[in-house]
Amino acid sequence: MNISLRRPIAACALLVGFASLAGCATNPVSGDRQLAISESREIEIGREADGQVREEYGVYDNPALQAYVNEIGQRLAQHSHRSGLQWKFTVVDSAEINAFALPGGYVYITRGLMAYLNSEAELAGVLGHEIGHVTARHGAQQQAQSQLVGFGSLAAELLGQVYLGQSGAGQLASQAGNGLWLLPNSREHELEADRLGAEYLSRIGEDPATMITVLRVLKQNEVFSSDEARAAGRAAQRMPNYLSTHPSNEQRLDDIARVAAQYSGQYGDAGRSRYLQKINGMTFGDSATQGLVRGRHFYHVSLGLTLQAPAGWKIQNSAQQLLIISGDEQAAVLMVPSNTRSDLEAAIRTLQADSGRAERTTINGLPALNFIGAKQGASVEATAITVNGNDYILRPLAKSADARNRSRSDTQAIIQSVRTMSANDIAQARPYKLKIVTATRSGLPTLVAEAARATPDLRNVEGQLRLLNQIYPAGEINAGQLVKTIQ
Repeated sequence: MNISLRRPIAACALLVGFASLAGCATNPVSGDRQLAISESREIEIGREADGQVREEYGVYDNPALQAYVNEIGQRLAQHSHRSGLQWKFTVVDSAEINAFALPGGYVYITRGLMAYLNSEAELAGVLGHEIGHVTARHGAQQQAQSQLVGFGSLAAELLGQVYLGQSGAGQLASQAGNGLWLLPNSREHELEADRLGAEYLSRIGEDPATMITVLRVLKQNEVFSSDEARAAGRAAQRMPNYLSTHPSNEQRLDDIARVAAQYSGQYGDAGRSRYLQKINGMTFGDSATQGLVRGRHFYHVSLGLTLQAPAGWKIQNSAQQLLIISGDEQAAVLMVPSNTRSDLEAAIRTLQADSGRAERTTINGLPALNFIGAKQGASVEATAITVNGNDYILRPLAKSADARNRSRSDTQAIIQSVRTMSANDIAQARPYKLKIVTATRSGLPTLVAEAARATPDLRNVEGQLRLLNQIYPAGEINAGQLVKTIQ
């Protein structure tokens, strides 16, 4: 079954027998009759999922910045096609380069993306794009269609992500069986949201061509990621276009350039200085509250724990887990929290192994439990450990028996390195911050040298500064110009 949003009458005709699930409604943007859930249900979905987003990402603890973003978002929303919604705009505490929306008027932007924007108009362009997803009722349409084909609830799916690749619930939903046929419509939604973002910028007196700058920011980060991968001898990770819910950045740039050319007007300075002062001091990269990586060390100040990776291993931190991966990517150690508290036997039981034996031990003075067993014919190894009253499970993983044997000493070293943080660890776990400075005549070389001294564990400092100031891979910084650096 394949329902096109461009044929609303046919889609609505399919509602016979599904009246309790969805109905036909007039799209606030196009005026067309479309298959969609009710507005009340749309709002309910957004309200329910908002709590999940806040729990998973965390809300960035800066009331002044939150108020600033909300002010701009509300101004845009009041000039949108759905000014009557109770809009909510939130900066989430994530280093991801991302922005997204939930049905019903819930819009989020990561501090990670805000770091790479250079003006108030660019921020408005991102928020306008996300508002466009909501005003065009993209979530309401996909929810109704998913119900017709038995594709589960989209309550936790994030709309309009601009991150370079999907993550979280959006990734799972976009890859799930019957949902695959929704992808072409999702690509159309992204292009429509770009066009609506440009329109909303025009309505508040900002240059619609700012949308081009926003998309170039994404393109620069995409190129940077590819360059970094090549430098490390890895293939650049990019989803094939037919499996992506987003058009390529090249396609979006071409499309929005044509749209922006249709507008004309007198526009101001885009609020560059004002925006830069607002993000001055904002956390850059990992945060102390969610855990951060410094070289081979992982520190989580809020939980009071630290561990160390062997030389050549990489540490990947997310909200749900910590993954330490070997240089050849053939082995890893997965660390996840357990819902148990100081009950290591209960923590091991969450593995649901068929059989096995456990042995109590201590690791750096912390109570621990080593387990070896089997589950559905496969061997299971794990260590449960209690740190400051919280239980964690660490599991050595490998792609083959040979890789498991080769990595055993390293995986055990990782597990044995888990300990509580000392005062020196806390001093090392200082998050990096953005600093707005006035460039001198020496320009970029001086900025790079100063930032490298302040952030010794940051890779490719020059590349990062170029990205932050939108001059990657080449470009100049002029004396007297306000610029971003990292300290």
